[in-house]
Amino acid sequence: MFLYCYTYVNNISCVLNELSLWSDISSEHPIFIQTVAKLTNKNLPKSVLEKLDEVNKRFSELKNRTKEVSGMMPLNPYMSYGVIMQLRALVERFLANDRFALSVIEEVKKYGKEDKVWQTLLEHITEEQTFMYELFMKIRMQLI
Repeated sequence: MFLYCYTYVNNISCVLNELSLWSDISSEHPIFIQTVAKLTNKNLPKSVLEKLDEVNKRFSELKNRTKEVSGMMPLNPYMSYGVIMQLRALVERFLANDRFALSVIEEVKKYGKEDKVWQTLLEHITEEQTFMYELFMKIRMQLI
């Protein structure tokens, strides 16, 4: 996967690009989980499906907000206190959304335990979401 920041924040644009990329991927994970669950007859309960929809909604909204902030960037992407403050808030929101997503995936893992392919898919998504969490923790530390 291509990373814009390499966990080193060199300008505002790289963080906005990371937020956009990973919010997009994170918003697709619940759709993918629901599709595979349906195709493999996992019969996830309504409460779990609603939580997956909520993960999708949260990350979709974050991606849209990230695009709005990107549009407000000044000509010099290295300096803008207002944008940096908004960027910090977006990173915090990503981290909160990711914690929620990881908790929902743990709940989904309780279904289809006998299906190794299903569990491998869920583990892969967990690893990606965990990677994202660690990435944004490192980015957050550089925005303080």
